[in-house]
Amino acid sequence: MFVRNLARVGISASVMAAGVFGFGVAAQAAPSSFTAKAIHANGAGALAAQATGGLAWYNRSATLTNVAFYVAANECGRFTVIGMQGSSYVDSYDYPSSTGCVRPGSTGRIYDLKNIALDGSDWSGGITDIFVYAVDVDHNVTGFAKCGRAASNCVAGQY
Repeated sequence: MFVRNLARVGISASVMAAGVFGFGVAAQAAPSSFTAKAIHANGAGALAAQATGGLAWYNRSATLTNVAFYVAANECGRFTVIGMQGSSYVDSYDYPSSTGCVRPGSTGRIYDLKNIALDGSDWSGGITDIFVYAVDVDHNVTGFAKCGRAASNCVAGQY
């Protein structure tokens, strides 16, 4: 009886620590991948920039996995991801990290951005939405993917 109660306390403490510190397994119903495309001619032309990758959602935080950012030849591309809780900013990442863009030259290039962690551990409820942007800076075209933890997939578009 004592051992059983001790085991229950240990399990309860572990679950509570996972909740408090934002650790734990990935959420099950949340979208697991994203694609954001910036396409010329209002979506009817050539691909200028594209971001793709996976999503791992945790109790309060999220990680974009195996992120690939493609920029077409002679384009000026920028990648941004923003973690939100409702309308409140939580965390973000930009590539390149300074202002400006990456310009691959006469051939298109895929930039391997690897894994990108967004930390929402200081927020009760954590990150609920992720916005991914692939931007063609020269032509002012932004492709996006809006991914909600409670959604089954990401909604993509451009403006």
